[in-house]
Amino acid sequence: MSIYLDHNATSSLHPEVLEAMLPFLNNPVGNASSLHSAGRMARSVIETARAQVAALVNSSPDSVIFTSSGSEANNLLIKGYTDPSNPQPLISSLIEHPSVLEPLIQQQSAYSVIHLAPNSHGEIDLKAARLVLKNNQPQLISTLLANNETGVIQPVQALMAMVDSPTCLKHTDATQAIGKLKVDMRKLGVDAISMSAHKFRGPQGVGALVVKRKLKQALISGGVQEKYRRAGTENVAMIVGMGKAAQIAMLEIEHKQHHLILLRDLLESKLASIPGAVIFGARAKRLPNTTYFSIPYYHGETLLMELDRAGFALASGSACHSEVTKASHVLTAMGIEDSLALNAVRVSFGSTNTLQDVESLVAKLRELVNKLPAVIRQAAV
Repeated sequence: MSIYLDHNATSSLHPEVLEAMLPFLNNPVGNASSLHSAGRMARSVIETARAQVAALVNSSPDSVIFTSSGSEANNLLIKGYTDPSNPQPLISSLIEHPSVLEPLIQQQSAYSVIHLAPNSHGEIDLKAARLVLKNNQPQLISTLLANNETGVIQPVQALMAMVDSPTCLKHTDATQAIGKLKVDMRKLGVDAISMSAHKFRGPQGVGALVVKRKLKQALISGGVQEKYRRAGTENVAMIVGMGKAAQIAMLEIEHKQHHLILLRDLLESKLASIPGAVIFGARAKRLPNTTYFSIPYYHGETLLMELDRAGFALASGSACHSEVTKASHVLTAMGIEDSLALNAVRVSFGSTNTLQDVESLVAKLRELVNKLPAVIRQAAV
Protein backbone atom coordinates (compact mmCIF):
# COMPACT_ATOMS: atom_id res chain seq x y z
CA MET A 1 0.00 0.00 0.00
CA SER A 2 1.24 3.49 -0.88
CA ILE A 3 -0.95 6.53 -0.20
CA TYR A 4 0.47 9.97 -0.99
CA LEU A 5 -0.97 12.70 1.24
CA ASP A 6 1.62 15.45 0.80
CA HIS A 7 0.34 17.43 -2.18
CA ASN A 8 1.27 20.78 -0.61
CA ALA A 9 4.90 19.69 -0.90
CA THR A 10 4.47 18.66 -4.53
CA SER A 11 1.59 17.39 -6.62
CA SER A 12 1.54 14.62 -9.20
CA LEU A 13 2.14 15.58 -12.82
CA HIS A 14 -1.14 15.75 -14.72
CA PRO A 15 -1.16 13.26 -17.65
CA GLU A 16 -2.18 15.99 -20.10
CA VAL A 17 0.71 18.14 -18.90
CA LEU A 18 3.17 15.33 -19.58
CA GLU A 19 1.64 14.83 -23.03
CA ALA A 20 2.07 18.53 -23.82
CA MET A 21 5.71 18.45 -22.69
CA LEU A 22 6.82 15.28 -24.49
CA PRO A 23 7.43 16.85 -27.94
CA PHE A 24 9.88 19.24 -26.33
CA LEU A 25 11.63 16.49 -24.37
CA ASN A 26 11.95 13.87 -27.10
CA ASN A 27 13.02 16.12 -29.98
CA PRO A 28 15.66 18.84 -30.44
CA VAL A 29 14.26 22.12 -29.20
CA GLY A 30 15.34 25.44 -30.61
CA ASN A 31 16.67 28.28 -28.50
CA ALA A 32 13.83 30.76 -28.15
CA SER A 33 16.27 33.61 -28.79
CA SER A 34 17.24 32.20 -32.20
CA LEU A 35 15.74 33.55 -35.43
CA HIS A 36 15.49 30.26 -37.34
CA SER A 37 12.28 28.24 -37.49
CA ALA A 38 13.16 26.01 -34.52
CA GLY A 39 13.84 29.10 -32.42
CA ARG A 40 10.62 30.75 -33.54
CA MET A 41 8.69 27.60 -32.62
CA ALA A 42 10.20 27.64 -29.12
CA ARG A 43 9.35 31.32 -28.75
CA SER A 44 5.77 30.69 -29.88
CA VAL A 45 5.03 27.96 -27.35
CA ILE A 46 6.64 29.98 -24.55
CA GLU A 47 4.39 32.92 -25.35
CA THR A 48 1.36 30.63 -25.41
CA ALA A 49 2.30 29.39 -21.94
CA ARG A 50 2.83 32.97 -20.78
CA ALA A 51 -0.73 33.83 -21.82
CA GLN A 52 -2.07 30.70 -20.07
CA VAL A 53 -0.33 31.58 -16.81
CA ALA A 54 -1.51 35.19 -17.01
CA ALA A 55 -5.12 34.07 -17.56
CA LEU A 56 -4.95 31.88 -14.46
CA VAL A 57 -4.54 34.97 -12.24
CA ASN A 58 -6.34 37.54 -14.43
CA SER A 59 -3.28 39.46 -15.52
CA SER A 60 -1.58 40.39 -18.79
CA PRO A 61 0.96 38.09 -20.49
CA ASP A 62 3.69 40.75 -20.53
CA SER A 63 3.67 40.79 -16.71
CA VAL A 64 4.69 37.09 -16.47
CA ILE A 65 8.35 36.32 -15.73
CA PHE A 66 9.20 32.61 -15.84
CA THR A 67 11.55 31.46 -13.08
CA SER A 68 12.91 28.15 -11.78
CA SER A 69 10.52 28.06 -8.80
CA GLY A 70 8.19 29.96 -6.52
CA SER A 71 11.17 30.54 -4.22
CA GLU A 72 13.10 32.25 -6.99
CA ALA A 73 10.02 34.33 -7.82
CA ASN A 74 9.83 35.54 -4.22
CA ASN A 75 13.55 36.35 -4.15
CA LEU A 76 13.29 38.22 -7.45
CA LEU A 77 10.40 40.26 -6.12
CA ILE A 78 12.09 41.22 -2.85
CA LYS A 79 15.60 41.79 -4.19
CA GLY A 80 14.79 42.98 -7.69
CA TYR A 81 11.86 45.32 -7.19
CA THR A 82 12.82 47.18 -4.02
CA ASP A 83 14.97 50.30 -3.90
CA PRO A 84 17.82 50.53 -1.33
CA SER A 85 17.77 54.32 -1.63
CA ASN A 86 14.12 54.38 -0.55
CA PRO A 87 13.84 54.76 3.26
CA GLN A 88 10.32 53.34 3.38
CA PRO A 89 10.08 49.94 5.12
CA LEU A 90 9.27 46.48 3.82
CA ILE A 91 6.26 44.85 5.47
CA SER A 92 5.51 41.14 5.59
CA SER A 93 4.31 38.63 8.21
CA LEU A 94 5.74 36.12 10.67
CA ILE A 95 4.03 33.19 8.91
CA GLU A 96 5.57 33.53 5.45
CA HIS A 97 7.39 30.81 3.56
CA PRO A 98 11.18 30.85 4.15
CA SER A 99 11.69 32.08 0.57
CA VAL A 100 10.14 35.37 1.72
CA LEU A 101 11.45 35.43 5.29
CA GLU A 102 15.10 34.73 4.41
CA PRO A 103 15.43 37.38 1.66
CA LEU A 104 13.88 39.89 4.03
CA ILE A 105 16.47 39.02 6.69
CA GLN A 106 19.18 39.53 4.08
CA GLN A 107 17.74 42.96 3.29
CA GLN A 108 17.67 44.22 6.86
CA SER A 109 20.97 46.05 6.50
CA ALA A 110 19.42 48.24 3.80
CA TYR A 111 15.80 48.43 4.90
CA SER A 112 13.58 48.52 7.94
CA VAL A 113 11.58 45.27 7.90
CA ILE A 114 8.29 44.93 9.79
CA HIS A 115 6.61 41.55 10.34
CA LEU A 116 2.87 41.41 11.01
CA ALA A 117 1.73 38.83 13.55
CA PRO A 118 -1.08 36.29 13.17
CA ASN A 119 -3.87 35.65 15.63
CA SER A 120 -4.31 32.29 17.36
CA HIS A 121 -6.26 30.96 14.35
CA GLY A 122 -3.34 31.59 12.00
CA GLU A 123 -4.76 34.67 10.23
CA ILE A 124 -2.82 37.91 9.96
CA ASP A 125 -4.25 40.21 12.62
CA LEU A 126 -5.92 43.02 10.67
CA LYS A 127 -6.37 45.30 13.67
CA ALA A 128 -2.67 45.20 14.42
CA ALA A 129 -1.88 45.55 10.71
CA ARG A 130 -4.05 48.66 10.47
CA LEU A 131 -2.04 50.30 13.24
CA VAL A 132 1.26 49.40 11.57
CA LEU A 133 0.11 50.78 8.22
CA LYS A 134 -1.21 53.93 9.86
CA ASN A 135 2.27 54.65 11.17
CA ASN A 136 4.25 53.50 8.12
CA GLN A 137 4.23 54.10 4.37
CA PRO A 138 5.84 50.91 3.02
CA GLN A 139 7.55 50.59 -0.33
CA LEU A 140 6.63 46.86 -0.31
CA ILE A 141 4.02 44.78 1.43
CA SER A 142 4.19 41.03 0.87
CA THR A 143 2.09 38.31 2.44
CA LEU A 144 1.09 34.83 1.37
CA LEU A 145 -2.41 34.06 0.18
CA ALA A 146 -2.64 30.69 1.94
CA ASN A 147 -0.22 29.31 4.49
CA ASN A 148 1.62 26.20 3.34
CA GLU A 149 1.43 24.52 6.77
CA THR A 150 -1.97 25.37 8.26
CA GLY A 151 -3.71 26.02 4.95
CA VAL A 152 -5.22 29.16 6.49
CA ILE A 153 -6.32 31.66 3.84
CA GLN A 154 -5.06 35.15 4.61
CA PRO A 155 -7.13 38.37 4.33
CA VAL A 156 -4.99 39.68 1.48
CA GLN A 157 -7.68 41.79 -0.16
CA ALA A 158 -8.56 43.54 3.11
CA LEU A 159 -4.90 44.03 3.99
CA MET A 160 -3.98 45.54 0.63
CA ALA A 161 -6.96 47.89 0.81
CA MET A 162 -5.45 49.37 3.99
CA VAL A 163 -2.29 50.49 2.19
CA ASP A 164 -2.56 54.24 1.60
CA SER A 165 0.38 54.68 -0.74
CA PRO A 166 0.18 54.68 -4.55
CA THR A 167 3.87 53.76 -4.84
CA CYS A 168 3.76 50.74 -2.53
CA LEU A 169 4.36 47.44 -4.33
CA LYS A 170 1.71 44.96 -3.17
CA HIS A 171 2.66 41.29 -3.46
CA THR A 172 1.18 37.96 -2.48
CA ASP A 173 2.90 34.60 -2.51
CA ALA A 174 0.09 32.44 -3.93
CA THR A 175 2.20 29.31 -4.31
CA GLN A 176 -0.08 27.15 -2.17
CA ALA A 177 -3.34 28.75 -3.32
CA ILE A 178 -2.99 28.38 -7.09
CA GLY A 179 -4.95 25.37 -8.33
CA LYS A 180 -6.92 25.10 -5.08
CA LEU A 181 -8.58 28.53 -5.05
CA LYS A 182 -9.66 30.97 -7.76
CA VAL A 183 -6.98 33.65 -7.73
CA ASP A 184 -7.61 37.06 -9.29
CA MET A 185 -4.89 39.68 -8.96
CA ARG A 186 -7.28 42.54 -9.61
CA LYS A 187 -9.78 41.44 -6.97
CA LEU A 188 -6.99 40.89 -4.46
CA GLY A 189 -5.63 44.36 -5.15
CA VAL A 190 -2.04 43.21 -5.68
CA ASP A 191 0.63 44.28 -8.16
CA ALA A 192 2.60 41.04 -8.02
CA ILE A 193 2.04 37.35 -7.39
CA SER A 194 4.35 34.33 -7.08
CA MET A 195 3.57 30.75 -8.06
CA SER A 196 5.19 27.36 -8.68
CA ALA A 197 3.98 24.90 -11.33
CA HIS A 198 4.48 21.70 -9.36
CA LYS A 199 1.96 22.83 -6.74
CA PHE A 200 -0.85 22.62 -9.31
CA ARG A 201 0.10 19.42 -11.17
CA GLY A 202 2.70 20.99 -13.41
CA PRO A 203 6.39 20.02 -13.60
CA GLN A 204 8.98 20.71 -10.94
CA GLY A 205 11.66 23.28 -11.71
CA VAL A 206 9.52 26.09 -13.13
CA GLY A 207 7.61 28.96 -11.55
CA ALA A 208 6.61 32.51 -12.28
CA LEU A 209 6.54 36.00 -10.88
CA VAL A 210 3.64 37.99 -12.29
CA VAL A 211 4.42 41.66 -11.68
CA LYS A 212 3.19 44.95 -13.11
CA ARG A 213 6.16 47.09 -12.07
CA LYS A 214 9.51 47.91 -13.65
CA LEU A 215 12.46 45.83 -12.49
CA LYS A 216 15.15 47.71 -10.57
CA GLN A 217 17.81 44.99 -10.37
CA ALA A 218 17.84 41.54 -12.03
CA LEU A 219 18.96 38.56 -9.94
CA ILE A 220 20.38 36.86 -13.03
CA SER A 221 21.98 39.17 -15.61
CA GLY A 222 23.65 38.58 -18.95
CA GLY A 223 20.87 37.94 -21.44
CA VAL A 224 17.79 39.41 -23.06
CA GLN A 225 15.47 36.61 -21.90
CA GLU A 226 12.24 37.58 -20.14
CA LYS A 227 12.77 41.15 -21.39
CA TYR A 228 16.07 41.40 -19.46
CA ARG A 229 14.27 40.51 -16.22
CA ARG A 230 15.80 37.02 -15.93
CA ALA A 231 18.73 35.99 -18.11
CA GLY A 232 19.25 32.40 -19.23
CA THR A 233 17.97 30.16 -21.99
CA GLU A 234 14.34 29.28 -21.31
CA ASN A 235 13.45 25.73 -20.30
CA VAL A 236 10.89 25.23 -23.05
CA ALA A 237 9.45 21.88 -21.98
CA MET A 238 8.94 22.97 -18.37
CA ILE A 239 7.38 26.28 -19.39
CA VAL A 240 5.01 24.50 -21.78
CA GLY A 241 4.08 22.17 -18.92
CA MET A 242 3.38 25.09 -16.60
CA GLY A 243 1.16 26.72 -19.18
CA LYS A 244 -0.82 23.53 -19.74
CA ALA A 245 -1.17 22.99 -15.98
CA ALA A 246 -2.48 26.56 -15.63
CA GLN A 247 -5.04 25.94 -18.35
CA ILE A 248 -6.21 22.70 -16.71
CA ALA A 249 -6.34 24.31 -13.27
CA MET A 250 -8.77 26.93 -14.54
CA LEU A 251 -11.06 24.26 -16.01
CA GLU A 252 -10.99 21.88 -13.06
CA ILE A 253 -11.00 24.24 -10.08
CA GLU A 254 -14.65 23.91 -8.99
CA HIS A 255 -14.78 20.12 -9.31
CA LYS A 256 -11.41 19.83 -7.57
CA GLN A 257 -12.48 22.03 -4.67
CA HIS A 258 -15.62 19.95 -4.09
CA HIS A 259 -13.61 16.72 -4.09
CA LEU A 260 -10.94 18.05 -1.73
CA ILE A 261 -13.45 19.46 0.75
CA LEU A 262 -15.13 16.05 0.97
CA LEU A 263 -11.81 14.42 1.83
CA ARG A 264 -10.74 17.08 4.33
CA ASP A 265 -14.09 17.17 6.13
CA LEU A 266 -14.19 13.38 6.40
CA LEU A 267 -10.68 13.30 7.85
CA GLU A 268 -11.44 16.00 10.41
CA SER A 269 -14.67 14.35 11.51
CA LYS A 270 -12.71 11.14 12.08
CA LEU A 271 -9.88 12.91 13.91
CA ALA A 272 -12.45 14.21 16.40
CA SER A 273 -12.75 10.68 17.77
CA ILE A 274 -9.03 10.49 18.63
CA PRO A 275 -8.51 11.69 22.25
CA GLY A 276 -6.75 15.05 22.44
CA ALA A 277 -6.32 15.54 18.69
CA VAL A 278 -5.99 19.24 17.77
CA ILE A 279 -6.52 20.77 14.32
CA PHE A 280 -4.59 24.01 13.86
CA GLY A 281 -6.48 26.87 12.23
CA ALA A 282 -9.75 24.92 12.39
CA ARG A 283 -11.81 28.08 12.94
CA ALA A 284 -10.30 29.96 10.03
CA LYS A 285 -10.99 29.75 6.30
CA ARG A 286 -8.53 27.22 4.94
CA LEU A 287 -7.46 25.59 1.71
CA PRO A 288 -9.91 22.82 0.82
CA ASN A 289 -7.20 20.15 0.93
CA THR A 290 -5.20 20.88 4.11
CA THR A 291 -5.44 19.54 7.65
CA TYR A 292 -2.62 20.36 10.08
CA PHE A 293 -3.07 18.44 13.31
CA SER A 294 -1.40 17.20 16.45
CA ILE A 295 -1.89 14.06 18.53
CA PRO A 296 -0.80 14.38 22.18
CA TYR A 297 2.30 12.47 23.29
CA TYR A 298 3.17 11.49 19.70
CA HIS A 299 6.13 13.44 18.35
CA GLY A 300 5.45 14.57 14.79
CA GLU A 301 8.56 13.02 13.25
CA THR A 302 7.97 9.74 15.07
CA LEU A 303 4.41 9.65 13.81
CA LEU A 304 5.57 10.43 10.27
CA MET A 305 8.05 7.56 10.33
CA GLU A 306 5.45 5.13 11.67
CA LEU A 307 3.02 6.19 8.95
CA ASP A 308 5.72 6.04 6.29
CA ARG A 309 6.48 2.43 7.23
CA ALA A 310 2.78 1.71 6.80
CA GLY A 311 2.75 3.31 3.33
CA PHE A 312 1.44 6.79 4.07
CA ALA A 313 3.31 9.93 2.98
CA LEU A 314 2.55 12.98 5.16
CA ALA A 315 4.58 16.02 6.21
CA SER A 316 5.55 17.96 9.30
CA GLY A 317 4.82 21.49 8.13
CA SER A 318 6.84 22.83 5.21
CA ALA A 319 8.83 20.36 3.11
CA CYS A 320 11.60 22.97 3.01
CA HIS A 321 12.09 22.37 6.75
CA SER A 322 12.00 18.57 6.65
CA GLU A 323 15.55 18.26 8.06
CA VAL A 324 14.99 20.64 10.96
CA THR A 325 13.66 19.25 14.26
CA LYS A 326 12.14 22.28 15.90
CA ALA A 327 8.71 23.78 16.34
CA SER A 328 7.18 25.31 13.23
CA HIS A 329 7.73 29.06 13.05
CA VAL A 330 4.11 29.35 11.93
CA LEU A 331 2.74 27.60 15.01
CA THR A 332 5.11 29.53 17.24
CA ALA A 333 3.83 32.80 15.78
CA MET A 334 0.28 31.60 16.48
CA GLY A 335 1.18 31.14 20.15
CA ILE A 336 1.11 27.32 20.11
CA GLU A 337 3.28 25.78 22.82
CA ASP A 338 6.26 23.71 21.68
CA SER A 339 4.92 20.61 23.43
CA LEU A 340 1.98 20.64 21.02
CA ALA A 341 3.67 22.19 18.00
CA LEU A 342 6.38 19.52 17.89
CA ASN A 343 3.67 16.90 17.41
CA ALA A 344 2.23 18.61 14.34
CA VAL A 345 1.76 16.71 11.09
CA ARG A 346 0.13 17.85 7.87
CA VAL A 347 -2.19 16.03 5.50
CA SER A 348 -2.62 17.72 2.13
CA PHE A 349 -4.91 15.99 -0.35
CA GLY A 350 -4.78 16.03 -4.14
CA SER A 351 -7.09 15.13 -6.98
CA THR A 352 -5.88 11.54 -7.01
CA ASN A 353 -6.82 10.84 -3.37
CA THR A 354 -9.99 8.97 -2.43
CA LEU A 355 -12.35 8.60 0.52
CA GLN A 356 -10.84 5.17 1.10
CA ASP A 357 -7.43 6.83 1.54
CA VAL A 358 -8.92 8.82 4.42
CA GLU A 359 -10.46 5.72 6.02
CA SER A 360 -7.16 3.86 5.76
CA LEU A 361 -5.18 6.72 7.30
CA VAL A 362 -7.54 7.14 10.24
CA ALA A 363 -7.56 3.38 10.88
CA LYS A 364 -3.77 3.43 11.05
CA LEU A 365 -3.74 6.49 13.33
CA ARG A 366 -6.12 4.78 15.73
CA GLU A 367 -3.99 1.66 15.68
CA LEU A 368 -0.88 3.65 16.55
CA VAL A 369 -2.63 5.60 19.31
CA ASN A 370 -4.03 2.39 20.80
CA LYS A 371 -0.48 1.02 21.06
CA LEU A 372 0.46 3.86 23.40
CA PRO A 373 0.49 2.90 27.12
CA ALA A 374 -2.94 3.20 28.70
CA VAL A 375 -1.75 5.86 31.15
CA ILE A 376 -0.72 8.11 28.22
CA ARG A 377 -3.98 7.57 26.35
CA GLN A 378 -5.99 8.41 29.45
CA ALA A 379 -3.98 11.57 30.04
CA ALA A 380 -4.86 12.79 26.56
CA VAL A 381 -8.60 12.62 27.18
